[in-house]
Amino acid sequence: MYTKEEIIKKIMRIRKEIGHDQVEPEIKELHYHNDELTIITPDRPEKSIIIGKGGWVVGKLREELKVKSIHVISYTDIILKEYQLGLSVKHVKKILDNNIILEECLEPFDNLYDLLKLREKTPYNNTTLKEYIEENINRKPVQDAKIVVALSGGVDSSFSTILSKALGFNVLAVTVDPGTIILPNQFRRNINNLTTTIDVPHEYVKTDMTPIIQDALSGKIHPCGRCSSHIEEVVLNKVKQEEIPIMTYGDLLSTGSQSITKKEDIIRINLPALFRMEKTEIKDIVTKYSVNKIKGYGCPLVVQVHKKYLQYRPFSIQRVLRETRAGILEPGEALDLINTI
Repeated sequence: MYTKEEIIKKIMRIRKEIGHDQVEPEIKELHYHNDELTIITPDRPEKSIIIGKGGWVVGKLREELKVKSIHVISYTDIILKEYQLGLSVKHVKKILDNNIILEECLEPFDNLYDLLKLREKTPYNNTTLKEYIEENINRKPVQDAKIVVALSGGVDSSFSTILSKALGFNVLAVTVDPGTIILPNQFRRNINNLTTTIDVPHEYVKTDMTPIIQDALSGKIHPCGRCSSHIEEVVLNKVKQEEIPIMTYGDLLSTGSQSITKKEDIIRINLPALFRMEKTEIKDIVTKYSVNKIKGYGCPLVVQVHKKYLQYRPFSIQRVLRETRAGILEPGEALDLINTI
């Protein structure tokens, strides 16, 4: 283990060797766990110094220290994350106290509440969540605690599927299938690999989105809004058909009281938002369960719209910026996505 002073000296030397400006970073805390190092800086500018342009500094530091990974987090981000997780804990407790949850679903919800409180104590440490999932992913589900997970094949909905299973829910993964222009083969591979790896039942639900696709390709609309609404409607109909009281999505932005909502006697949980997940944290978890990161922004339909109708690119960029402002995406990740748009 190294002291803060030793790490700072190494960072300054590495910056000098690769031609970066000579500045002395400040480190607030260091945490070592399972061959992973977490560096907490006072704020984002200090974080940038340690990461370096293109991640060169932190990359060389990781090689030199011979650790599996290094996570650099600013304390100002931790304060916001703690507050948002506190809202989640308060909201779930209110739901439990008001007896909104059916009795057969109480055990997984109690697990969810306990795990949320644990994450609130160490919001900078993704290892706690990873270890919980690894220890519980093969647990026998509570048979009557049924839940539908809307699984698109992306990392966010894959995380929702994985965590739902680890919490003890009896998961049915549902994928709305409008065809390969919206659900391409790389998403299907992720879906099939994940559901096989963690052993959850899965169904493709065919749907016709021809009017939306035609309007998008003719330049009348940006497709994401109508596509999302259509998919949610199909999933909701499936939930009603199966008479399952809970469904979960991979929404990252709906934190606090919006992370769990109830409508028409059906509870919707936005699990990544509830746990205040960041993209890097989600990718760190899901890759172990045969989910591959898919490069670029959006489905093939959105890609075609971006190419043909430049006026719709800002709508997609705004979505990326919303996640960046919320602290879900790192600026470097956001820039990569914007470049693909």
